[in-house]
Amino acid sequence: MIIKQSPDPSAAVAPLARVAPVQAVEEIADTVQDLNFRIAQLVKGQSYFGQVMSRLQPGVFQVNVQGNTFRMELGQQAAVGQQMLLRFVGDSPVPTFRLLSQPAGQLEATRLPGMMLPAVPLPASAADSGVSTALSSGARILSQQLLQANGEAKQTLSSQAVVSHAPQNPRVLAQDMQRTLTGSGLFYESHLEKFTAGKLPLSSLLQEPQNQQPAAAEFMINKQLAVLENHRFQWQGEIWPGQKMDWQVQLHEEPLNPDGQAADGESAEDRPVSSNLRLELPSLGVITANVTLHVGHLCVRIAAADHAAMRRLQTDLPELATALTSHGQALDALTVVHDE
Repeated sequence: MIIKQSPDPSAAVAPLARVAPVQAVEEIADTVQDLNFRIAQLVKGQSYFGQVMSRLQPGVFQVNVQGNTFRMELGQQAAVGQQMLLRFVGDSPVPTFRLLSQPAGQLEATRLPGMMLPAVPLPASAADSGVSTALSSGARILSQQLLQANGEAKQTLSSQAVVSHAPQNPRVLAQDMQRTLTGSGLFYESHLEKFTAGKLPLSSLLQEPQNQQPAAAEFMINKQLAVLENHRFQWQGEIWPGQKMDWQVQLHEEPLNPDGQAADGESAEDRPVSSNLRLELPSLGVITANVTLHVGHLCVRIAAADHAAMRRLQTDLPELATALTSHGQALDALTVVHDE
């Protein structure tokens, strides 16, 4: 090999021009990946609530749909904060939604229910798409939520509102507890389907957490993941004024015996549902109640931390049994024990 060298090395060195910064390829790829990831979560034919987040230019707005940000032409009368029900039609050539309903008077008359709304995806904020991150923001969100779903504290819903103001009326109290469970936001997607089928009013949907705050939809995802993973709903709050309660509802994989433990010999279709309540009552102290419903049969186990409270409850057992069976409910077991 022959290497030729210039007699004057400095003559071969040309001055460098000003170096222009190279656009980060990783950042572009991450943003595209993030957009594709988010849009892929939308299900064709599924209904979603959209919320107007900001005004980009006259008649054009930034709209948030299930954690995705889109540019939509909504007309001059649209307002920041308004909500509308949209059905995802498809993503070719661009994501498109069908307008199902919206608050009266907030959109122009040309934006009538049934109208198609093309939506241009907008990238996530700079905080979510930095080049130094290894995962896209969409992947980070899902990863974080899956990790949170495994944490016990993250599974528990807390409420600042009082559930019921009728503790002396068991029927009303039960209805109020049912309303708390169904309106928790955990069943939001199924409620959307009922709404589009005309089986649920819009006013009920608007009361769920996903429609109370812009960030509530993402906040509720890890709660829903936890319920799907563990088949367990956990709640803490004020059951009636001044009375705190811990409440858990669980769908079990296997049948249970009267003590709430797994039993053998039943098919998977006969899965029992249990409800566990824990209260600290002024006159009885800490009381834990386990109620299990299995193929129409009820088992109730009450545990009292105080011996005197246990004896008092045992004395009232016949009256409680009559109250439970007076409306035709089959009662297999009713026990009161001391909570060790």
